[in-house]
Amino acid sequence: MKLRMLGDSLRLRLTMSETQSIGEGQSVAETTSFPDGSVMAYVLSVAGEQVSAGMAMHQGQHQLLIKIPLSLAEHWSHSTDVGLGGDEPLYIDGLQILIEKDFDCV
Repeated sequence: MKLRMLGDSLRLRLTMSETQSIGEGQSVAETTSFPDGSVMAYVLSVAGEQVSAGMAMHQGQHQLLIKIPLSLAEHWSHSTDVGLGGDEPLYIDGLQILIEKDFDCV
């Protein structure tokens, strides 16, 4: 899963296997380690009935957690839609979130 940030927007790009995992109700996660020893994790999780996003600290690690409803994840993973929710980004209190399938280059 790739994470791209610019201002108040986040873009997550999932491989086909990660897209399948999300459609099956599983979480996907990545971590980035910094030279000072700190770690940032970013997690896309299937939970609840609404889209949500937030930051947390767990055992000295910063974690960005985005949650999406299972019904939305199931539909998207089996559809031909590139973006979750179609072409429109998801908005959470002014934060724009794009979740997309990352197709292999041919």
